[in-house]
Amino acid sequence: MKIANLCFFALLFAGSSMLLAQIDTATVAGRVTDPTGATISQAEITVTNVDTNFVYHAKSSANGEWTISPVHIGTYRLAVSASGFNQALAGPFTLSVQQRQQLDLTLRTGAVSSSVEVTDSAPMLETATSERSQLIDSETMRTLPLNGRNPVQLAQLTAGVTISEPGARDEQGFGFSANGARSLQNNFLLDGVDNNSNLPDLLNEANYVVMPSVDALQEFRVETDSYSAEFGRATGAVVNATTKSGSNHVHGVVYEFLRNQTFDAQNYFDQTKPPYHQNQFGATVGLPIVHNKVFLFADYEGLRVSQGQTDTSLVPTALQRAGDFSSQLDLTSNTGVADCNGRATYAGELFDTKQTQVSAASPTGYCGVPFGYAADGTPSNVIPRASIDALGLKLAALYPLPNANGAGYNYVSNPKLLRTSNQGDVRVDQVLTHSDNIFYRYSMSRAPSTIPAPFPGLADGGGFFSGVGDNRAYSIAISETHVFTPNRVNEVRLGYNRLHTNRFQFNSGTDVSGTIGFPGVPYQAGTDNGGLPQMFFNDVATLGSPTYLPSNEIQNTYSVSDTFTLIVHDHSIKFGGEVRPEEFTIFQPAAPRGTLTFGTQFTDNPGSQGTGGSGLATLLTGQPAGGAINNINNVDYNRKVYGLFLQDAIPVGDARRFELRGEFYNALNHPNFLFAAAGPQNSNNATTFGSSNFGVVTAARDPRLVQIGLKLYY
Repeated sequence: MKIANLCFFALLFAGSSMLLAQIDTATVAGRVTDPTGATISQAEITVTNVDTNFVYHAKSSANGEWTISPVHIGTYRLAVSASGFNQALAGPFTLSVQQRQQLDLTLRTGAVSSSVEVTDSAPMLETATSERSQLIDSETMRTLPLNGRNPVQLAQLTAGVTISEPGARDEQGFGFSANGARSLQNNFLLDGVDNNSNLPDLLNEANYVVMPSVDALQEFRVETDSYSAEFGRATGAVVNATTKSGSNHVHGVVYEFLRNQTFDAQNYFDQTKPPYHQNQFGATVGLPIVHNKVFLFADYEGLRVSQGQTDTSLVPTALQRAGDFSSQLDLTSNTGVADCNGRATYAGELFDTKQTQVSAASPTGYCGVPFGYAADGTPSNVIPRASIDALGLKLAALYPLPNANGAGYNYVSNPKLLRTSNQGDVRVDQVLTHSDNIFYRYSMSRAPSTIPAPFPGLADGGGFFSGVGDNRAYSIAISETHVFTPNRVNEVRLGYNRLHTNRFQFNSGTDVSGTIGFPGVPYQAGTDNGGLPQMFFNDVATLGSPTYLPSNEIQNTYSVSDTFTLIVHDHSIKFGGEVRPEEFTIFQPAAPRGTLTFGTQFTDNPGSQGTGGSGLATLLTGQPAGGAINNINNVDYNRKVYGLFLQDAIPVGDARRFELRGEFYNALNHPNFLFAAAGPQNSNNATTFGSSNFGVVTAARDPRLVQIGLKLYY
């Protein structure tokens, strides 16, 4: 295995001086002929960006074919000239991500100084590649209505794509499944660099690190099948987004969108219409810093949401909180089993488990003693004060009193959901020489939120997706393209993204358990472990602070990729590689304050089990059925991912393409121990690329994951 590793790394770094990635760029190709159909060789080809005046050059080969790759997306004009022929002009035409634009031109006999403009439009059907994809351009993003203006929603327009299942952790981030794969198996790229949230529980509720606003994106392409070997990692879709660039013209927008409750219908459960205020605003600007040389694009978007939620719960009545459960006793439903005093028992009756006795007359072999009798000899279903646990009484009193009378609920609340978001991007494109251009991009997003619990005060009652949270995301991309000759182009990319997400339960900084007198709940200032244990009941809503909080997670992903394009005769060869170290820090104890379950066991009818009892009554008598508590610990781990690919397009007859990709996933490492698994370490460590016609996935015993895939297209 060590020899194989050395060979792998040698191959990776030997090619690093001339490796490619046309991940967020395009290709322009064509064929030059005369009016008789004969090919014209050595024709001069120039492709000019109409916004920046950057020019790409090429010459046609002996068979009249020419190819320019990679070409940054944008709007271009084509000029073709040859001795003895009029110059031919075509365009403007727009290139999109991963597009291969074929432009075949016929030159007329005449002087080079004369020109002929070709106005035929290019065919809309993609015939040069076999991939299945959907392009979402800037106009589509701006004009279609989007909830929250999140462009990822538009991925659902792609064939084979459906939304994530209800309740999925990426639901708020508009997660989606492609071709039946899990939403966590999609691969998000921004300007050609990794943009994936690798943290397993998605505290940020999305599969990506940052997502620029629709006014900051030039376009994105969702590729779902047969995509290029340049793409690794995913077995689902590849979401390939590109930010806007500045140009020689000053342009920008200012906007604000407002939503409120004025035109909203009242929820069925609401007693009054809850308030709702949402403001989304921002601005963009693109301009030249140095004409034809340096261009700037910057944007900002803010979001402010204040929305009343509608929560329905079943809470104890004032009588139940004091131990009076007479309302649940059904004197019309005799169980047919007598208690230890020989009296009839009924559905909903409570018993003092401490007085349970053996009884030969009982079908279970046991009989029970109720907490008391009424004057007519029937059970009172009232727990005597002497039998009520003091802590149980305090905990029951934390519930709010009923304020509604619905089917399955008696309490309605409208706590406010608060979300604030500030995000922005800055991109600088620079033309160094006629053979070198480079861009730098910095993106950031900060999104604090307060997701309310059903109950106010110390009762809480929320779940994992409640509490006070903050999502901070940062992304950096640098890409340099060097044209050695029109047939030899190299592109190197550096990328970094950081995702810091946290969520804390309400009262995380307060020793609530100590104040109430709940023993055994660990609390130390600075650990954010304040709150109550989470308590579950069979007959009323959950009480206390949720499990898996506090959560604090950090991800750092570094990426270096290099790609080389070599055009030789009819072959368009691309080969390249990537190194991607990944770091993770996860602080998320499962039950740091503990959990307790209160069922009917200890207040049920021993002679007719399942006919009586109450979880709340069990709380009042201080008899939990079970519980658990976990230590507070932090997990730090890291891994390295390596990838190599080779592909060759041969435009002879039907398009043919040969593609090969290999990926190597280093084991997950922890400072004190090693994670070991005979396969992918998590759902993100998927297979090779696209839908391989042939693939091999192996796991070594040390353990590391090696992935190899091969594709042939005709």
